[in-house]
Amino acid sequence: MNASNNNNGKAQGPQGGGRRPGAQRQGQPRHGGGQQRGPSHGQDQRAQGRHQRDTSTLGIRKEEPRKALPVVDCAICHKPIFDLAGALGDKDTNEPVHFDCALERVAAAETLAQGEKVVYLGAGCFAVVGFKNGSEGAFVVKRRIRWEREGEKQAWRKDISSYIAKI
Repeated sequence: MNASNNNNGKAQGPQGGGRRPGAQRQGQPRHGGGQQRGPSHGQDQRAQGRHQRDTSTLGIRKEEPRKALPVVDCAICHKPIFDLAGALGDKDTNEPVHFDCALERVAAAETLAQGEKVVYLGAGCFAVVGFKNGSEGAFVVKRRIRWEREGEKQAWRKDISSYIAKI
């Protein structure tokens, strides 16, 4: 063994193997052959004269002036509806109504047996459901109640859809 070899008696490959004594890998990835691909993550960009991106407002949307949604009155209780996205169309007139007003009207029109409840299924449809085993976990739909006419587009929904798309 050569005294200048600092491998502590380990066998070396056919070409002398291993790193040179004192040679360390600096800033090079393990895989990829140590090829430089340019500055990484904004390092040395100022030195090369490139414009650096301002990240102080990254992820924060600029407040753009938006036209305010008109406040519409509920067709049932005649109080203002501040959340038109959560409103339903009236069963008869298609005018916007509070979700709670529609739920109360459906519940008042239905005679419920013990263990039954009126729930909203979605897409303008309520239902009378009966719960299995007396708990509010699994349930069976006993009757469907169509509140909004299927396939009809209300004009007030078209107005808010353009507003929501810009958010």
